[in-house]
Amino acid sequence: MTLQHPDYPTASPRGHYVLIDGPSIDGTLGRVIGQPPGPDTRPDWRRLEAFVKQTCGPAPYHATFVFWSPGQQGFMHFLRSSGFMIALGDRFVPGQSCADLIRERISRLNEAALPDQEWQIIVGTHNEELIASLPQLADQAARISVFGFTEFLPEIPEIEAQVDFYDIEDDARLFRTPLPRVEFDDEGNGGFEADDEYAFQPTLDRSAPRPAIPAPVFTRLEVGEQRELFLIVDGRSIEKELGEILGEKPNPETRPDWGTVLEFARSRAQTADGDVKALFAHVAPGHAGFRRALKDIGYTSSPVKLDDAQPMRPVVEEFICGLLAARAFRGDDSGEADAPDIIVLAHGQAIFEALSEIPDQGQRLCALGFPERMPPSEFYPRVEQLDLERDAQAFGAELPREFGVDVDNFDPDEELSRLF
Repeated sequence: MTLQHPDYPTASPRGHYVLIDGPSIDGTLGRVIGQPPGPDTRPDWRRLEAFVKQTCGPAPYHATFVFWSPGQQGFMHFLRSSGFMIALGDRFVPGQSCADLIRERISRLNEAALPDQEWQIIVGTHNEELIASLPQLADQAARISVFGFTEFLPEIPEIEAQVDFYDIEDDARLFRTPLPRVEFDDEGNGGFEADDEYAFQPTLDRSAPRPAIPAPVFTRLEVGEQRELFLIVDGRSIEKELGEILGEKPNPETRPDWGTVLEFARSRAQTADGDVKALFAHVAPGHAGFRRALKDIGYTSSPVKLDDAQPMRPVVEEFICGLLAARAFRGDDSGEADAPDIIVLAHGQAIFEALSEIPDQGQRLCALGFPERMPPSEFYPRVEQLDLERDAQAFGAELPREFGVDVDNFDPDEELSRLF
């Protein structure tokens, strides 16, 4: 262990002591946004002191950021200039993990505390063992708080009365722009209020209840050769792409109408009754109410377990690619069994490659989503690209999508007036 700041308090504590488990926050952020975090998507740690003092009251503020040795020099310089102390853990030495270093510091503070001395502990982590140990570890502290992404914080009923929990985005407001949170929830507008200082001002109007919109009526394609149709939804992909389009975490009012999506698929089915086998794949466990709703609509729900060792691994996409290798999707060489038509709601290149590798037996292969966010269509000519908003009519209001200017076909006067 290397302590990178000489002034870590060893005297009797007084004030707010913040300890951040850097790998836990960064790894979970990667799970939230579906990709490795970068400078533009990581928290603005300079905002942390204002949140702590607003939440815990005015008092001396001490913040320590714990992460793995050797540490990135530029980031450490930023932390020091922002008022943080730094502790580096050695992942290969027992007792020197980031959580172990945080326990050690809290224990030192607790032992140094004087009777009736006001001090508080605020920990940024998702580590269940560390969180569960806090009430006993800091039993001299006047208050214990934990912040992180609430959908990834553990539920520990026996400590709920002793620990206050806060969301790093909605409560602490540490991000410059709202994140495309990939987990399903029923949190309405994601915790932002209309007058929040950092609240995103959405293009879609959510000030009034969503009006009742007649369900679109799709014209059935002419039924030719009889084929089954499979509709497979990559829930993580649509959540991520839609969040980036909206500029905020999608909520029940801004997500697709999955019943309409299923009806659109049925209109393309090459069966007399328009039957579709619909599968919705998502990160486990998924919101129980949402899964029940999917079942009622006509979907089969398939939760996919995250890889704890590689939290940013696209496990849902890999699961779907694995399914597309099944014999049922490739037909029968004898000609007795036809390969089914397939619609996959996804944007990842790996899924386009998996679709293209299916032997060509005249079946339709489609990708449904936002084509401007899909791989170029000329690279995968067998995969028809369908628009979730325009073709499937899955949204109750127009999305704020950016398609870019077609330099071969635009009106310069109209474009200039639009820009200014």
